[in-house]
Amino acid sequence: MIRYISLIVFLGFASGQNTFSIELLNERDYPMFINKVGEYNIKAGKSMRILKMKGVTNSSKIERINWETKNSFYWSDRLRTDNYPVVSPSCYTRDGVGYSTIGLLPEMKGTMVTVYGFYQNQVDSVKIFIQ
Repeated sequence: MIRYISLIVFLGFASGQNTFSIELLNERDYPMFINKVGEYNIKAGKSMRILKMKGVTNSSKIERINWETKNSFYWSDRLRTDNYPVVSPSCYTRDGVGYSTIGLLPEMKGTMVTVYGFYQNQVDSVKIFIQ
């Protein structure tokens, strides 16, 4: 199995395709930990938690990264209900790195948010459980 993974990685580098990965950045030092399976666990607060998604393309060109969530989330002020975009839909890279903003509402407590990053034909994801 390891031989096949090594071969796939080697072929990716040999074909000139850049590797792509995403991660969640906690710049405001919210209470957070990563469990054994790699899911982020964030404690919900009384106000919105604002975090950053970091996408690494390892490309020297300016490239676009698209961001989506697995499920739709809704926000309401008791007068109307509207679709709430958890993550900004796109960003552009500089020196192989692009950033997007993610906002987690207190009402999202107890939910799992899966954020997908799309770059060329590659996809990576991060799971965030809001406690």
